[in-house]
Amino acid sequence: MTPGWVLHRRPYRETGALVDVLTAEGRQRGVVRGQAKTAQLVAFMPLLIEWGPVRDLRAINRLEPLGPSITLTGNALLCGLYINELCVRLLPQDEACPGLMADYGRTLLALASGDPQPILRRFEASLLNQLGFDFSVAHTSNGAPVEDELRYWVHPESGPRLAPPGARDAPFGRDLKRVQQQAFEDPTTLNLAKRLNRARLNALLGDKPLQSRLLIQGVSQ
Repeated sequence: MTPGWVLHRRPYRETGALVDVLTAEGRQRGVVRGQAKTAQLVAFMPLLIEWGPVRDLRAINRLEPLGPSITLTGNALLCGLYINELCVRLLPQDEACPGLMADYGRTLLALASGDPQPILRRFEASLLNQLGFDFSVAHTSNGAPVEDELRYWVHPESGPRLAPPGARDAPFGRDLKRVQQQAFEDPTTLNLAKRLNRARLNALLGDKPLQSRLLIQGVSQ
C-alpha cells in the first residue's frame, strides 16, 4: 500500500469520487467507488492507499488511515486548500516527488500552529524546485556573479539580471541571497520571497486564477 494525502475530490457517478492524491510517486488520480470508501477521503489525513490495476481510470481498492487528520481552521485551513490547489494545478501526473511529499506533511503540521507566511513561502519554493522552475541567485542569467550591493530584476523563468542605475524597485543582490537562504525572520525578505514566488507561480498557472487565493484575499480584506 502507498502512503498518500488527498489533494482534491469530486463526485463520480452516484456514490463514488474521482480523487487526486499526493504520493512519493507523484500526483496520482484514481476513482473510489462506494459511500463507505468515499467517506474515508478526509482532507489533511495521511492515508495508506491500495491501487487497482493500471487502466485509463485507475481504481483505489482500499484506504486506511495512517494517522489522525491534521486540524486546520480559519486562515490555516485556507492556506492548506491553497497548497492543495497548487499541487493539483501544477504537478504532472505520475511524476515521482518524494521530497515534496515529505515537505507537504511538514507544511500541514506547521500550518496547524505557526505563522503561515514563511511556511507557505518554503512550500512554494519546494514545489517550484520539484517542477524544475527554481533558480540560483549565485549568478545572473548571463553568468555573472550576483553582487550584494547591486540591484537586480528577476525574470520568473531565467532568474536575476542586472538592473539599470536608478531602478529603486529592484532588490539588492544581498536580499535575493537571503531569499535563497529562506531567512524569513526579516519581513523585507519574506515579502520579497512572496513577490518572487508569485511571479514564478503565475507564469506556470496562466490566466486561470487560484480559487483558494481568491478566498484568502477575501478574508484578509
